[in-house]
Amino acid sequence: MNLRLALASVYIPAALRRRALEELARRTARAFEAEAPDVGGPRGEALRRYALFTRERADLVAASPGGTSRARARLRSEAQEMGAALRGRLGVSSHAEAMRAARILYRVLGVDLDATPGGSITVRTCSFSATYSCRTCEVMAAMDEGLFAGLAGEGQLSFTSRISDGAVRCLATFTLGGPRR
Repeated sequence: MNLRLALASVYIPAALRRRALEELARRTARAFEAEAPDVGGPRGEALRRYALFTRERADLVAASPGGTSRARARLRSEAQEMGAALRGRLGVSSHAEAMRAARILYRVLGVDLDATPGGSITVRTCSFSATYSCRTCEVMAAMDEGLFAGLAGEGQLSFTSRISDGAVRCLATFTLGGPRR
């Protein structure tokens, strides 16, 4: 059993949660070639500011020719690096542990996610769903793809339904293997 994951699934100090959100905001801003938003203060307010920032940036790139694919590639890359660093810090050594780490990370972000060892993912509630449009979610899904691939060491995430599209929950599958081309 992975002791670090077991401890993180029970309790993550507020300072670590704050640092994780700050790192995510920095990496997201770098991918969008923008200044990072202020994500200090109470968790709910910080998540709201991050969501507004990402919606604004994702909608801007989606409106420019070729902007979406370039932004998605940068977002995925930044998130994959972050996921790989977390994989190392948490001592993740298997696909099942990567899915467990994803549940913990997404809980920090206000996302109620269930990720089975087999790679089935269900998002029951998402702190970003009230802010994101379908277009925003499509762009920002690259972050999810990168985080999962980084946590697992490789892999591909494919969504089959999304809350932002009007579904009751998001459904996705994560499979081991190289990134989508």
